[in-house]
Amino acid sequence: MMGENIDAERADIYELFSQFFLGPPDEETVGVIRQDFSLDSKDAADEISRDFDELFSYPHGRLVPLESLFSPTKGIGQPDVADIYAGAGLVVDDMYDVAPDHISLEFLFMSYLIERGRTAMEQKFLEQHLVNWVPYYCDKIMKQAQTGYYREIAEIIKDFLLAEYDAYRP
Repeated sequence: MMGENIDAERADIYELFSQFFLGPPDEETVGVIRQDFSLDSKDAADEISRDFDELFSYPHGRLVPLESLFSPTKGIGQPDVADIYAGAGLVVDDMYDVAPDHISLEFLFMSYLIERGRTAMEQKFLEQHLVNWVPYYCDKIMKQAQTGYYREIAEIIKDFLLAEYDAYRP
């Protein structure tokens, strides 16, 4: 039973992480995130929104969150993420106006795998995709973000993914 609760929490965390990169948060969301993650950031919602646009918006952001732009092994024997999604029975539809290798969809995919108990696939995707580029990407966010909010979020995501990865290693 306890494993199920931990897995449900992990799935929820991945789903929450996906929201950070789909659009800037409103003031209420900023408050909830600050409280839930004990953030020190005091940035106003409009500053956070501006930072989101400058960092993550497609195509003008400095750090558009796509694996194909930040993976050090991009294209080296890795199946396309859309093919991986299809292999798990998922089709990326028009509901998300982002590329299949967008960090938000990759986080949602992890949530999906966890919820369905697809542990082997989850472990493989974490190792071959997320850990392969997201920690590096988070380092870039921490250096380039104008707001403490996104620097703290990037640090939380990086630490979480590395802890997830460490949990799988023997």
